[in-house]
Amino acid sequence: MDEQELIKAKRARSRKFYGGLALVVIGLAAVATGGAFADQSGEAGTGAGFAVGLGAAFVLGGALVAWGARPGDTRWMLEASQTRRDRLQGQRARQLFLFPAVALLFAALAVEPVNRIVSGDQTFRDYLAVLLPVLYAWLTAAIAMGWDSQSRHNRQFLEDELTIVIRARAMTMAFLVLMVGTTVALGFALARPESGAVALMFALAAAGVTAGVRFAWLDREAGQDG
Repeated sequence: MDEQELIKAKRARSRKFYGGLALVVIGLAAVATGGAFADQSGEAGTGAGFAVGLGAAFVLGGALVAWGARPGDTRWMLEASQTRRDRLQGQRARQLFLFPAVALLFAALAVEPVNRIVSGDQTFRDYLAVLLPVLYAWLTAAIAMGWDSQSRHNRQFLEDELTIVIRARAMTMAFLVLMVGTTVALGFALARPESGAVALMFALAAAGVTAGVRFAWLDREAGQDG
Protein backbone atom coordinates (compact mmCIF):
# COMPACT_ATOMS: atom_id res chain seq x y z
CA MET A 1 0.00 0.00 0.00
CA ASP A 2 1.55 3.33 -1.09
CA GLU A 3 1.27 6.64 0.77
CA GLN A 4 -1.73 7.85 -1.25
CA GLU A 5 -3.69 4.68 -0.61
CA LEU A 6 -2.76 4.85 3.08
CA ILE A 7 -4.17 8.38 3.34
CA LYS A 8 -7.41 7.30 1.64
CA ALA A 9 -7.70 4.31 3.97
CA LYS A 10 -7.20 6.53 7.05
CA ARG A 11 -9.90 8.93 5.84
CA ALA A 12 -12.29 6.05 5.20
CA ARG A 13 -11.68 4.67 8.69
CA SER A 14 -12.23 8.12 10.19
CA ARG A 15 -15.58 8.41 8.40
CA LYS A 16 -16.58 4.96 9.63
CA PHE A 17 -15.57 5.82 13.20
CA TYR A 18 -17.58 9.04 13.34
CA GLY A 19 -20.45 7.39 11.47
CA GLY A 20 -20.51 4.65 14.10
CA LEU A 21 -20.54 7.24 16.89
CA ALA A 22 -23.42 9.01 15.14
CA LEU A 23 -25.39 5.76 15.07
CA VAL A 24 -24.75 5.29 18.79
CA VAL A 25 -26.00 8.81 19.54
CA ILE A 26 -29.11 8.34 17.38
CA GLY A 27 -29.74 4.96 19.00
CA LEU A 28 -29.41 6.36 22.52
CA ALA A 29 -31.79 9.19 21.63
CA ALA A 30 -34.31 6.68 20.29
CA VAL A 31 -33.99 4.51 23.42
CA ALA A 32 -34.41 7.54 25.68
CA THR A 33 -37.42 8.80 23.72
CA GLY A 34 -39.04 5.37 23.67
CA GLY A 35 -38.35 4.88 27.36
CA ALA A 36 -40.04 8.18 28.17
CA PHE A 37 -43.28 6.97 26.55
CA ALA A 38 -43.00 3.31 27.54
CA ASP A 39 -45.81 3.58 30.09
CA GLN A 40 -48.29 4.81 27.47
CA SER A 41 -51.00 2.52 26.12
CA GLY A 42 -52.15 1.83 22.59
CA GLU A 43 -50.27 3.18 19.58
CA ALA A 44 -48.02 5.37 21.72
CA GLY A 45 -46.83 2.43 23.78
CA THR A 46 -46.29 0.29 20.70
CA GLY A 47 -44.31 3.03 19.01
CA ALA A 48 -42.25 3.52 22.14
CA GLY A 49 -41.36 -0.16 22.26
CA PHE A 50 -40.39 -0.14 18.60
CA ALA A 51 -38.23 2.96 19.15
CA VAL A 52 -36.43 1.28 22.03
CA GLY A 53 -35.78 -1.86 19.99
CA LEU A 54 -34.59 0.01 16.93
CA GLY A 55 -32.46 2.32 19.05
CA ALA A 56 -30.82 -0.64 20.79
CA ALA A 57 -29.93 -2.13 17.39
CA PHE A 58 -28.44 1.23 16.32
CA VAL A 59 -26.37 1.42 19.49
CA LEU A 60 -25.07 -2.12 19.03
CA GLY A 61 -24.28 -1.69 15.34
CA GLY A 62 -22.75 1.77 15.78
CA ALA A 63 -20.58 0.62 18.69
CA LEU A 64 -19.24 -2.29 16.65
CA VAL A 65 -18.50 -0.04 13.66
CA ALA A 66 -16.80 2.60 15.82
CA TRP A 67 -14.75 0.00 17.68
CA GLY A 68 -13.59 -1.59 14.43
CA ALA A 69 -12.42 1.80 13.10
CA ARG A 70 -11.21 3.24 16.40
CA PRO A 71 -8.24 5.64 16.33
CA GLY A 72 -4.96 4.21 17.50
CA ASP A 73 -5.66 0.72 16.17
CA THR A 74 -2.91 -0.17 13.69
CA ARG A 75 -3.89 -3.77 12.97
CA TRP A 76 -5.80 -2.65 9.89
CA MET A 77 -2.49 -1.70 8.25
CA LEU A 78 -1.45 -5.33 8.39
CA GLU A 79 -4.86 -6.40 7.10
CA ALA A 80 -4.49 -3.98 4.17
CA SER A 81 -1.51 -5.99 2.97
CA GLN A 82 -3.51 -9.21 2.95
CA THR A 83 -4.79 -10.73 -0.24
CA ARG A 84 -8.26 -9.95 -1.47
CA ARG A 85 -9.31 -13.48 -0.53
CA ASP A 86 -8.27 -12.94 3.08
CA ARG A 87 -10.09 -9.61 3.32
CA LEU A 88 -13.31 -10.98 1.84
CA GLN A 89 -13.25 -14.05 4.06
CA GLY A 90 -12.62 -11.87 7.11
CA GLN A 91 -15.54 -9.63 6.20
CA ARG A 92 -17.80 -12.65 5.75
CA ALA A 93 -16.77 -14.01 9.15
CA ARG A 94 -17.57 -10.69 10.86
CA GLN A 95 -21.00 -10.59 9.23
CA LEU A 96 -21.71 -14.16 10.32
CA PHE A 97 -21.02 -13.21 13.94
CA LEU A 98 -22.77 -9.80 13.86
CA PHE A 99 -26.04 -10.64 12.09
CA PRO A 100 -26.89 -13.56 14.43
CA ALA A 101 -26.46 -11.24 17.43
CA VAL A 102 -28.83 -8.74 15.82
CA ALA A 103 -31.32 -11.52 14.99
CA LEU A 104 -31.40 -12.72 18.60
CA LEU A 105 -31.77 -9.16 19.88
CA PHE A 106 -34.75 -8.51 17.60
CA ALA A 107 -36.24 -11.90 18.53
CA ALA A 108 -36.16 -11.00 22.21
CA LEU A 109 -37.79 -7.65 21.46
CA ALA A 110 -40.50 -9.30 19.32
CA VAL A 111 -42.01 -11.47 22.07
CA GLU A 112 -44.63 -8.91 23.07
CA PRO A 113 -45.54 -8.03 19.46
CA VAL A 114 -46.13 -11.75 18.76
CA ASN A 115 -48.46 -11.98 21.75
CA ARG A 116 -50.40 -8.93 20.55
CA ILE A 117 -50.74 -10.37 17.05
CA VAL A 118 -52.06 -13.69 18.37
CA SER A 119 -54.51 -11.91 20.67
CA GLY A 120 -55.82 -9.80 17.76
CA ASP A 121 -54.61 -6.46 19.17
CA GLN A 122 -51.86 -5.98 16.60
CA THR A 123 -50.56 -3.01 14.65
CA PHE A 124 -48.34 -2.74 11.61
CA ARG A 125 -45.34 -2.16 13.90
CA ASP A 126 -45.96 -5.51 15.53
CA TYR A 127 -45.73 -7.31 12.20
CA LEU A 128 -42.54 -5.38 11.42
CA ALA A 129 -41.05 -6.31 14.80
CA VAL A 130 -41.73 -10.01 14.14
CA LEU A 131 -40.37 -9.78 10.60
CA LEU A 132 -36.98 -8.33 11.61
CA PRO A 133 -35.51 -11.35 13.50
CA VAL A 134 -36.69 -13.74 10.79
CA LEU A 135 -35.24 -11.46 8.10
CA TYR A 136 -31.84 -11.36 9.80
CA ALA A 137 -31.93 -15.13 10.27
CA TRP A 138 -32.58 -15.58 6.55
CA LEU A 139 -29.81 -13.08 5.73
CA THR A 140 -27.35 -14.99 7.93
CA ALA A 141 -28.27 -18.30 6.32
CA ALA A 142 -27.99 -16.76 2.85
CA ILE A 143 -24.45 -15.56 3.56
CA ALA A 144 -23.49 -18.99 4.90
CA MET A 145 -24.92 -20.57 1.74
CA GLY A 146 -23.11 -18.11 -0.53
CA TRP A 147 -26.33 -16.64 -1.91
CA ASP A 148 -25.65 -13.01 -1.00
CA SER A 149 -24.44 -10.47 -3.54
CA GLN A 150 -20.86 -10.32 -2.26
CA SER A 151 -20.44 -14.10 -2.31
CA ARG A 152 -21.86 -14.41 -5.82
CA HIS A 153 -19.70 -11.61 -7.22
CA ASN A 154 -16.52 -12.88 -5.54
CA ARG A 155 -17.08 -16.60 -5.85
CA GLN A 156 -13.52 -17.21 -7.06
CA PHE A 157 -12.21 -15.80 -3.76
CA LEU A 158 -14.78 -17.24 -1.36
CA GLU A 159 -15.46 -20.70 -2.77
CA ASP A 160 -13.21 -23.74 -2.54
CA GLU A 161 -13.47 -27.37 -1.49
CA LEU A 162 -12.96 -26.53 2.19
CA THR A 163 -15.74 -23.94 2.07
CA ILE A 164 -18.13 -26.53 0.63
CA VAL A 165 -17.32 -28.96 3.43
CA ILE A 166 -17.72 -26.29 6.11
CA ARG A 167 -21.01 -25.14 4.59
CA ALA A 168 -22.37 -28.69 4.57
CA ARG A 169 -21.51 -29.16 8.25
CA ALA A 170 -22.96 -25.78 9.23
CA MET A 171 -26.22 -26.30 7.34
CA THR A 172 -26.60 -29.82 8.72
CA MET A 173 -26.41 -28.42 12.25
CA ALA A 174 -28.82 -25.60 11.34
CA PHE A 175 -31.31 -28.10 9.90
CA LEU A 176 -31.15 -30.13 13.11
CA VAL A 177 -31.81 -27.00 15.18
CA LEU A 178 -34.72 -26.09 12.89
CA MET A 179 -36.30 -29.55 13.21
CA VAL A 180 -35.97 -29.58 16.99
CA GLY A 181 -37.17 -25.99 17.30
CA THR A 182 -40.25 -26.40 15.12
CA THR A 183 -41.12 -29.66 16.91
CA VAL A 184 -40.99 -27.87 20.25
CA ALA A 185 -42.98 -24.97 18.77
CA LEU A 186 -45.68 -27.40 17.64
CA GLY A 187 -45.96 -28.74 21.16
CA PHE A 188 -46.32 -25.23 22.56
CA ALA A 189 -48.87 -24.30 19.87
CA LEU A 190 -51.12 -27.23 20.81
CA ALA A 191 -51.19 -26.02 24.39
CA ARG A 192 -51.04 -22.22 23.97
CA PRO A 193 -51.07 -20.66 20.49
CA GLU A 194 -49.27 -17.51 21.61
CA SER A 195 -46.42 -19.54 23.12
CA GLY A 196 -46.23 -21.63 19.96
CA ALA A 197 -45.91 -18.52 17.78
CA VAL A 198 -43.09 -17.18 19.96
CA ALA A 199 -41.33 -20.55 19.94
CA LEU A 200 -41.63 -20.79 16.15
CA MET A 201 -40.08 -17.34 15.72
CA PHE A 202 -37.17 -18.31 17.96
CA ALA A 203 -36.78 -21.63 16.11
CA LEU A 204 -36.41 -19.83 12.78
CA ALA A 205 -34.01 -17.29 14.28
CA ALA A 206 -31.99 -20.03 16.00
CA ALA A 207 -31.64 -22.02 12.80
CA GLY A 208 -30.28 -19.01 10.91
CA VAL A 209 -28.00 -18.11 13.80
CA THR A 210 -26.67 -21.67 13.96
CA ALA A 211 -25.89 -21.70 10.24
CA GLY A 212 -23.93 -18.46 10.44
CA VAL A 213 -22.06 -18.97 13.70
CA ARG A 214 -21.22 -22.60 12.96
CA PHE A 215 -19.89 -21.68 9.51
CA ALA A 216 -17.81 -18.79 10.87
CA TRP A 217 -16.44 -20.89 13.74
CA LEU A 218 -15.44 -23.81 11.51
CA ASP A 219 -13.89 -21.44 8.99
CA ARG A 220 -11.90 -19.77 11.75
CA GLU A 221 -10.67 -23.11 13.08
CA ALA A 222 -9.66 -24.19 9.58
CA GLY A 223 -7.70 -20.95 9.16
CA GLN A 224 -5.89 -21.44 12.44
CA ASP A 225 -5.02 -25.02 11.52
CA GLY A 226 -3.67 -23.82 8.20
